[in-house]
Amino acid sequence: MNVETLNRRSRREEQDLVAANVDAESMNLVDAAEKKENPDRRGQRERQGLVDAAEKKGSPDRRGQRERQGLVDAVEKKGSPDRRGQEERQDPAGAAEKGEPGPQGVTGPQGPQGPTGPMGPCGPQGSQGPMGPPGYPQNSIFASFLEREVLVPEISNLPLEIDIPDITEHISLCNNYSVKLASGYYGIYYYISAEMKKHGFMKLTPVINDCAQNVYAGYAEAAKRKEWLELSRYFMIEVKSASTLFFIWHSSECESRINMNLCIEKLFRQ
Repeated sequence: MNVETLNRRSRREEQDLVAANVDAESMNLVDAAEKKENPDRRGQRERQGLVDAAEKKGSPDRRGQRERQGLVDAVEKKGSPDRRGQEERQDPAGAAEKGEPGPQGVTGPQGPQGPTGPMGPCGPQGSQGPMGPPGYPQNSIFASFLEREVLVPEISNLPLEIDIPDITEHISLCNNYSVKLASGYYGIYYYISAEMKKHGFMKLTPVINDCAQNVYAGYAEAAKRKEWLELSRYFMIEVKSASTLFFIWHSSECESRINMNLCIEKLFRQ
């Protein structure tokens, strides 16, 4: 019980005493008036006055109930610290009018990235795409021929010596100067070099089935003595049936020392 409650209780007791005194004076006046009345009515009023005095003073239980109610009223009027703090936070300015809201604050920095979520379910399998174009076969068909420091006369068939054979036998050596080709498409590359002792020329012409292929021939001419000449060509041909390929050498020298390389590859076409 705090000091304020005790003070309030003392004030109430003083008020009760004052009220009792007032009631006593009133009763005296009533008694004086009732003396002139009949005895029965005076007795009834006395009994009623006793009842009223008892109710005003109250029994001990009722007084305790009033004291407890007074404490509750005092606490509610004064308010608990938590409630007062809450009311102060809710309305710190009292009865002052609420001001206009301030401007929006600056956006804070972005937070850290969260953990990766679980993997979702697999989608349905898509339809099969169109078939692509056929690829080249795994095994290529080719052969190469080589000659080093070989002497050839002024006009002759170019000598050939196999370097890398064709294991499929689509390209095969017939003799020491001609090659047999199976039907199909071929890419042919030749290179030849020779030293010219004097001003002159050299020429190489491919021949297929005894038909000279002048469009694929190579020609070189020396402008001075002791000059090296080189010839190189690449061409593609179609062989409709089994054929024979050889080269005709023609030079202004009576005899020439040459180096030669010939590569033949069968091409695939769908």
